[in-house]
Amino acid sequence: MRVCLAISSAIVLATTAPAPAVDWYTGAPGDAVTQRTAPTVAIDTAVDITSQNGLAVAMIGTIAPFTPMDESGFRLRIAALGGKYNYTSTDYGLINGALAQGSFAVGYEFVSRQLTIGGYVGPEISYNGINPNDPNNTVKGTWVGVKVGLDFYATPTEATMVSGVGAFETVHNAYYGRLKLGLAIVNQVYAGPEFLALGDNFFHQWRVGGHLSGFKFGMVQLGVSGGYLFDYVRGPGAYGILESRVAF
Repeated sequence: MRVCLAISSAIVLATTAPAPAVDWYTGAPGDAVTQRTAPTVAIDTAVDITSQNGLAVAMIGTIAPFTPMDESGFRLRIAALGGKYNYTSTDYGLINGALAQGSFAVGYEFVSRQLTIGGYVGPEISYNGINPNDPNNTVKGTWVGVKVGLDFYATPTEATMVSGVGAFETVHNAYYGRLKLGLAIVNQVYAGPEFLALGDNFFHQWRVGGHLSGFKFGMVQLGVSGGYLFDYVRGPGAYGILESRVAF
């Protein structure tokens, strides 16, 4: 399985309007306009764990080189990810895997009062090592490819939000999709359901859960989600995602 790589494609950062750019990693709404100067840099992290011994840790830096993040404009992103997983092979027993990945993307985001939508494209390099060797695992080794992504965040009303993300990687046809719906429980903090689908040439998985997005501790914004997953290789399980953003 390559849960880690698919997760790295897009654990979306949804934003409120007016707001910083939508990001691929976290589930917490971005900082509303509470500062005199809107941020031009954001650092996002996400930790994804599953009951099937999967772990992925991702970090991404987003730069708005020409305009602040609460305005439409070009974006640059540098991302890094590390993770581990395991699965059972009928021929070779328990297989342990480790993943490292880096990517660079150029994109453009349109930002309005009730909608932020962005598209991104760029190269990626990934390493997937397994022990012991499984000849049936077609995703092991070092690979170079292209990643494309599209995400959006909308607030149809003052009390509702909808966010979505989709990503595709040419490396092993990895894909990731996430849709979140939310109702405001307090100002700019949303709770609601989420739906995910992810996979590649070696595994496929879907998830259904709930999220709490947008609560703050000083400069740090946090989001948390979790729920049920079904993996077509390993069967049912549970997942949890913890996300954060710092913008300056």
